[in-house]
Amino acid sequence: MKGIETREEKEKKESRNKLVIGIILVGIMVLSTAGYAFFSNEKSNPKEAINYNGIEFSRGDDGLWHATIQGYDFSFSYNPKEAENITSYISASINSYTNKPLYFSYDSDNMGTNEITRNIGNFVERVQYVCMDNCSENLPIKNCSDNIIIIKEANETLIKQEENCIYILAKQDDVLRASDKFIFKILGMG
Repeated sequence: MKGIETREEKEKKESRNKLVIGIILVGIMVLSTAGYAFFSNEKSNPKEAINYNGIEFSRGDDGLWHATIQGYDFSFSYNPKEAENITSYISASINSYTNKPLYFSYDSDNMGTNEITRNIGNFVERVQYVCMDNCSENLPIKNCSDNIIIIKEANETLIKQEENCIYILAKQDDVLRASDKFIFKILGMG
């Protein structure tokens, strides 16, 4: 048979239980903080990096490959090694676009245009969509005497140049990789 507890004994017991629970909770917090500090450092989660032709490419927390090339910061969806096997027949360089308007065919793939604009948009005078012949869009009509990039879905992935027109032809899931290959090519990396 259990004896009757006084009020003082009940309060003492509750106080002791609260103290034990408090110590356990503080211990859990300290151990979880220490565990986070030990297991989330750079050594356990190294940054992925490659060196390509003397240029360091590292994958950022945003999932993009970052590199500083000739003092300018660039970010790519793919690194140059991942785009090596894309055939490219172009002679254009970054100087072909510096301080000049860059045009995209109005029906170009948006993922590719965004990738190119993010990387060389600071070099060009402006970026604008255009038509290459009569189209229903209210856009200026340009031809290959202007810097025009046309990004289209195709059965094979390749990059070619006709006058100042660059054709980036790629399967739908290869558009970003081909767009990055174009950027690498005009930056002199192959």
